[in-house]
Amino acid sequence: MDALRRGADRKGQRTHHRHRARGPIRAGRGRGEGGGSGAFSRDRGRQCSRGERVTASPARHATILDVAAAAGVSKSTVSNVIRGVVGVSPDTRTRVQEVIDQLGYRPNVLARQLVQQRTTTLGVVVGDMGNPFYAEMAKHIEREAAGRGYRAMFCNTQGENEAELSGLESLMEYRAAGVLFLSQPADRERARSIVSGRAPAVFVTCAGDWGDTVSADDDAGAELATEHLVRLGHRRIAYFADPIVEDSADHDRQTGYHRVMDRAGLAPTIFHWQRQPGELLRQKRDEQVAEILRTRVTAVFSSNDYGAIELLECADRLGVKVPDDLSVVGFDDVVMAGLARINLTTVRQPQAELAGIAVEILDARVNGVLDGAHQRRTLDVELVLRGSTASPQP
Repeated sequence: MDALRRGADRKGQRTHHRHRARGPIRAGRGRGEGGGSGAFSRDRGRQCSRGERVTASPARHATILDVAAAAGVSKSTVSNVIRGVVGVSPDTRTRVQEVIDQLGYRPNVLARQLVQQRTTTLGVVVGDMGNPFYAEMAKHIEREAAGRGYRAMFCNTQGENEAELSGLESLMEYRAAGVLFLSQPADRERARSIVSGRAPAVFVTCAGDWGDTVSADDDAGAELATEHLVRLGHRRIAYFADPIVEDSADHDRQTGYHRVMDRAGLAPTIFHWQRQPGELLRQKRDEQVAEILRTRVTAVFSSNDYGAIELLECADRLGVKVPDDLSVVGFDDVVMAGLARINLTTVRQPQAELAGIAVEILDARVNGVLDGAHQRRTLDVELVLRGSTASPQP
């Protein structure tokens, strides 16, 4: 799979390469983290010897004091063993660990974190988990957070303002260490008033003016997609704006599309997906696709893969052959886009890298390693050539 890496030239000057092989074409600028009550024995003065079995009373959970008494060490020594602090002798560490295992002692992490006025919870605000891109990003964020000792708590707001604000309030009540936004809050000022000063925030794949931002180069990706269609010989190319795409991302993608169309001397055409539930949605989609065909559009650049895949489904129902009758390009490169049945040409966002950098920045803010002005990181994208695009039929 051949690849061409390049940056987004804001003056419109680019070197064009004809790609015969299917594969990724890259573009972008690449710019730039206590315990429950209970005892196992009333004889707290007796310590266990190596190999002796000590059991906890079923009535209560073992505490750190129980472990200390049985191991014949201080409470602070037990704490040091649990936290992996150096300076504890190997024999003592082994003895304490044996008692912990025998008693089934579990540290009360929440109590300790509440004393420290922070937890190891990272809040993740998602607009709609039904969008496969958000679902995949959530998976990457959860993995990256776990790798740094955090647990991710998700707020799937479904685009509802009150649900979003209520979710943010809950995250603050649970003393979340930080918040990752996968979608821009509907009520930005109220969201800011809830979070600012209480936890750092990082905006991922969306713009935010009161936190760090990590996103893909939407503008450059749109240029790649549109230029690909122009090079194939298409002259009537439509842009499909899906309302579930973040406003800032949609704006940048439309900007890249318009720039290429203007440069090629072509008239832009914008269509907006309308979202209704159930059968009404299917009917509306079919009507929109039929309208597109009446305008003699031969290619569509969709603002996301979700909309592009829906477009392919509509085309199947209407007997429209892709790519013979209509070429389709998406944006995101969700897993579904690569399935043989779909085989969608699309712009790939580096999901794992986006999640990794976002969690890294948030972790650095939480631990005071990073301070000062908000960072903005923009990552490269690439065009993945598959089977949904071809030259228009004569």
